[in-house]
Amino acid sequence: MMRAAYGFIAAFCLCAGALTVTLIASTASRPTGIGATDASDLAFRPHPGARLPLAARLVDERGRAATLGQYFTRSPVILVLEYLQCTSVCSVTLRKLLEALNDLPLEVGRDYQLVAISIDPHDKPADTFAARAKYVGLLDHGDVETGIHFLTAAVPTEAREIADTIGFRYRYDTLLDAYIHPAGFVMAAPDGAISRYIEGVAISPGDLLGALADAGQGRPAGPLTRLLLLCRIHGAPLGRFTGPVLAALTIADLAAGLTLIAIFAAVWRRRA
Repeated sequence: MMRAAYGFIAAFCLCAGALTVTLIASTASRPTGIGATDASDLAFRPHPGARLPLAARLVDERGRAATLGQYFTRSPVILVLEYLQCTSVCSVTLRKLLEALNDLPLEVGRDYQLVAISIDPHDKPADTFAARAKYVGLLDHGDVETGIHFLTAAVPTEAREIADTIGFRYRYDTLLDAYIHPAGFVMAAPDGAISRYIEGVAISPGDLLGALADAGQGRPAGPLTRLLLLCRIHGAPLGRFTGPVLAALTIADLAAGLTLIAIFAAVWRRRA
């Protein structure tokens, strides 16, 4: 009985592998032109452990010159890249983030810093001042004056350097008259090293607390977390690899289920 079960599983895995190869070959031959709705090349490319360019030149809400490094002191930093004319992903991400932070027993300015940097060179200090006033009202504990910062880049290349270090890929789409970019943000340790990525707009206070704790102690994400960050992409199609990836995951689940059935059958037979 057991030999038959193991033989069936082996045959199933061989067929599954052949199916996955076939799917990859078939999808690889399709044209993959990138249009306004294809954001497969704009997902996060996580670089946990990379050090942010702390010397990057920025401008704060009052028009004063600043550097990224001045917001890195003794607390972890939540770093959000966005642009102020965005009425969808950026605004939802910031609102959900602040709502989740409001549920934590932490104080902004003491336990963490929140730094939002615009990727749009058209955003000015007057815009970031208005945006900051809008969002600080969502957080009702901590020193919002010293803990929440909305910034612009002194020159566009400074924002691009920060984005490249994070692995935050974006581009301006002339058809949509908007920037296309991934949803989410990063946690950074007080020394400027990237610790964790939180993708999407569904932000769990528990995940946020764990990420802040890791960043506070300078712990980068482990290998498994890095793999999940690469595989779990929110809000962006995977392009020509969507079919093979989903098929491979489904096959892996089925194979795991069959393996468990065989193991339980062996245990039951021995006890019988």
